Amino acid sequence: MKARFRKAEQHLKSVDPILGNVIRKQGPCTLMRDPKPHFHTLVWAIINQQLSVKAAQTILERLQQRLATELFQPQHFYRVQERSLRNCGLSGAKIRYIREIARRVRCGELDLEQLDTLDDEQVSDLLMALPGIGRWTADMLLMFSLGRMDVLPVGDLALRKSIRMHYDLPDDADYDRYLELAEKWRPYRTVASWYYWAAVD
Repeated sequence: MKARFRKAEQHLKSVDPILGNVIRKQGPCTLMRDPKPHFHTLVWAIINQQLSVKAAQTILERLQQRLATELFQPQHFYRVQERSLRNCGLSGAKIRYIREIARRVRCGELDLEQLDTLDDEQVSDLLMALPGIGRWTADMLLMFSLGRMDVLPVGDLALRKSIRMHYDLPDDADYDRYLELAEKWRPYRTVASWYYWAAVD
């Protein structure tokens, strides 16, 4: 994996001087593929939707404590009272999303293990057909759980802010402008995204 990142860094520096400066400033990419089960990562992503990192982390820790587990499995959300989940900080909508996905996995309607065998678009299509899963959540799973190297999560506010800062884009730049700018980063848009996140941390 380290060799892939070094190759990606060299490519990105050669095609984009601005990104090259960010890479030199930040140092080697340390993005790691998360070994946790895909279901756990989906729950994590749903928790994080439209929340600050700090707020999401608080809810995650409360939920882990309430369910007495570090890694969420579908069975953890079976028969647990909605009030208990709400007390952890989950909204009613997020509870419904998680429970329905858990139900589909338990009943055999959804096989998350097959994600590893699908290409990026197939993964996105499958995930976005699930309740509460949009493009941002699918992108997070592709990047952090599946380790895909060419994902640009243009729906991420922090990423767009960093790109605007570095390329002097207007605040109201539409998504097509970001996608156009990122074309030269292929096939390593995941690595480029990691660097621009790191640049605003």
